[in-house]
Amino acid sequence: MSRLKSIRGNSAFSAACALVCLLAASPAASNSPQVSVQNPSALRFGTFAVPNSGFREVSPRGGISSGGIFALDDTGVGPARFVVQYDRGNNGRRELNLVIEIVFSAPSTYAQGGITARLSRYQIDLPGYGAVRPGQVIRIEMPNCRQRVCSRAFNLGGRIDVDRNFGGGLVEIPIVVDAAVISVR
Repeated sequence: MSRLKSIRGNSAFSAACALVCLLAASPAASNSPQVSVQNPSALRFGTFAVPNSGFREVSPRGGISSGGIFALDDTGVGPARFVVQYDRGNNGRRELNLVIEIVFSAPSTYAQGGITARLSRYQIDLPGYGAVRPGQVIRIEMPNCRQRVCSRAFNLGGRIDVDRNFGGGLVEIPIVVDAAVISVR
């Protein structure tokens, strides 16, 4: 299991947003098989001003759409990158066909200092998926795994809706990502 956390922002009329995956891996012996989810690149919404309310959406390919906001800086905007890894726990070379399922939980609403933010509309670039609902099972197949660690990477986009009454500041919305090995053949 891993934890995905943080949408960040600062300054009175801006919000810069990012998601960071924090691993909550259970302790396991080095020779025990285990699955993990890495997040080498966070979901970034950039810096923008919100007079009253607005949204910004980032697609898995990096496309940006916005409404009701004034973009201050788009240089850091982009989708999150995830890598699902299966470590077989030994150096065996026997071919494995893996099926791993992941689930993104529903994000909570963030409220602080006159700002309310909600993360929604997950989008993923895995074949067979597009828009992903919280709680939806996403199946990842890794055929012909012969290395000790096999992995599959994908990008995740999303939408942030922001309401502002006054002020501005840091925004962090935790999201739980669960991963489970379904089949090893």
